[in-house]
Amino acid sequence: MKLHTALMSGAFVTAVAADGKANNNTPSHLRHLKADSKSSKGTKAGKGSSSYSSSYSMSYGPPTPPVTDPPTPKPTRSTLPPTTPPTPAPSPICCNPADLEELILSNVYNGDIETTFDEDPAKSAMEWLKGDTCSCGKFCTDLQLIQRYILAVLYYSTGGPNWTSCGDAASDATCQVQSAYGNSEGFNWLTCNSECEWGGTDCREDDESGRLRVIDVENNGLNGKLPPEITALSKSLVVLALEQNQLQGPIPSSYGGLDKLAVLDLDFNDLTGSLFDLRNMEKLQQLDLNANSLTGSIEGLGWDLTRLTFIDLSYNKFTGTIAPEIGDLGGLTSLQVQCNAFVPPLQFVNCPSGTLAADDVICDNSATICTCTNSTSAAQCDEGP
Repeated sequence: MKLHTALMSGAFVTAVAADGKANNNTPSHLRHLKADSKSSKGTKAGKGSSSYSSSYSMSYGPPTPPVTDPPTPKPTRSTLPPTTPPTPAPSPICCNPADLEELILSNVYNGDIETTFDEDPAKSAMEWLKGDTCSCGKFCTDLQLIQRYILAVLYYSTGGPNWTSCGDAASDATCQVQSAYGNSEGFNWLTCNSECEWGGTDCREDDESGRLRVIDVENNGLNGKLPPEITALSKSLVVLALEQNQLQGPIPSSYGGLDKLAVLDLDFNDLTGSLFDLRNMEKLQQLDLNANSLTGSIEGLGWDLTRLTFIDLSYNKFTGTIAPEIGDLGGLTSLQVQCNAFVPPLQFVNCPSGTLAADDVICDNSATICTCTNSTSAAQCDEGP
C-alpha cells in the first residue's frame, strides 16, 4: 500500500479497543505499527487433599485408646504435577442445525428472513458452521458461533479458497498474511482454531471476552463484495482494513453503524457507489478510501461528529464541493482529495479558485486552515496513483 501519514501505534489501537480514547501524545509517524506483546495466562495447579484413617481396638477391661494413622502431608505446590484445565463441554446449541440457524438469524439478521441461508455466501457459511460445530466442537459459545459465521461469510464472499494466503480451510497449518493490526502469522481461516487466531484477525486484549476487534487482511487476493453481515460486529470491531485487494461493488451503508470503528482502510480496490453516513461513527479516526471508483457528494455525512485525523479520498470520482464541516475537525492532520471532480467554493481550504481535479489538498498540523500543496497534474490523475 502507499503509506500515508500514520495515525497510531499498535498500543494506541489496543487503547481504542479498550475505551475508544486516543492518546494525544502518540507520534503521527507510527500509524501502521502493531503492538507485539500479548499477555500470557498461567495455569493454576490444583491442591492435593489430605487423607485420614483410624482403627479402634475393642476388648474387655479398660478401653484402649484409639490408634490413628498420621495424616498424609499435603503436597506443596511445587510437587504437584502440571494440570490442564478441563475442556468446557459444548453448549447444547453445538451440532444442532435448527438452533444454529435461529441464533444467527436473531443476532446477525435481526430475525428478518428465514430464507437467508438459501443463497451464497450465507448458504456456504451456514453449511460450514454446522459442520464445524459437529466436527470441531470447541468453539460453541454464542459469541464464538456468531463471529465464526460472520468471518465465514466474508471468506466465501471474497473467494476465500483462492486467497493468496490463509485460505486453505483443509489445512490446520499456520500461514502468513500482510496485516498491520491483526495476526500477521496465524492459522488458515475456517479451521478448528480460534477465530481470534486466524490470519489477519485479533480479539480484545484487555479482557477475556474474546470479542473480535480486528479484521485486517491486506494485499491477499480478496475478490468479491463486502458483506453487510460485518455490521453485526459493531459492539467490538475497531479496525477493518482490506486494502489492496480486488473488492467490487458498494460499501454497505450499514457500515455506518460500526460505532466502535477507529480505522476503515479500503484503499486500492474497485469499490463503487457513494459514501455512507458517518454521523454514528464517533470514534472513527482514519478513513482511507483512495484509489477506488466511488462517486457522489460527500456533503452532509456528519464529518464533524467523528474524531477523524486522517482522510484520504483521492483518486475517486466524487463530485460537488468539499464538505465544509470537515473544516470543523480540530484534530485533522491530513486531508487528501486530489484527482476527484470537486468544485469551488472551498470554505475552509486555502486553494486556487479553479477546479480541484488536479489539486492535492493537505492539512498542515501547524496551520489553522488546510493549505494546498504538491499540485498534481491532470495527466498524473489520469495515470492513477
